[in-house]
Amino acid sequence: VLMKILYGARVARWDLLRAIGLLASRVTKWSLACDRALHRLVCYVHSSAEMTLSGYVGRYDTPADWSVNVYADSDLAGDRPGFKSTSGYIAVIEGPHTFLPFGCKSKGLATVCNSTPQAELAAAHLAMRSVGIPALDVFERVCDREVELILHEDNQAAIQVNTTGRNPTMRHIQRSLGISIRWLHDLFFPKDEIGQP
Repeated sequence: VLMKILYGARVARWDLLRAIGLLASRVTKWSLACDRALHRLVCYVHSSAEMTLSGYVGRYDTPADWSVNVYADSDLAGDRPGFKSTSGYIAVIEGPHTFLPFGCKSKGLATVCNSTPQAELAAAHLAMRSVGIPALDVFERVCDREVELILHEDNQAAIQVNTTGRNPTMRHIQRSLGISIRWLHDLFFPKDEIGQP
């Protein structure tokens, strides 16, 4: 049942991917709680069968109006009982009358995050490395111009760390999560030599 739901979710129900991923990771240690979670998932799919992923391209929008927008988010210690965080993103082509999703991902982190900004920076790093930068190569060729890449982040502390390129309280983030704060900063402020915008 889970793999059938996964097949449909990959095409038109990206909202189900995180729940499917969590259940799939517990196949070898299945429990009564997993049975309840699977039943709840199937009930949700049945009650929301008319909902599907959709996008639209405005009639008068041209490739000159488009930009690549990446929405990244994360939860802190949402995967119990391990208290690990899950990072996710959705990548969209946007214009004045265009909203066309073209990629998404939900991925559990290998280590436990100590704070919400740390989890949010992990999500931003995953989004930019996996889809943001590679999408620029494609869409700059399609649009035949430089395309603007916009990262949407909802955590003020993570935005501040990304803006300055420094965070003394999270010096361990590169070692524990493999995330370079300076790399994220340099993506958005490439000419900045000393870390101030």
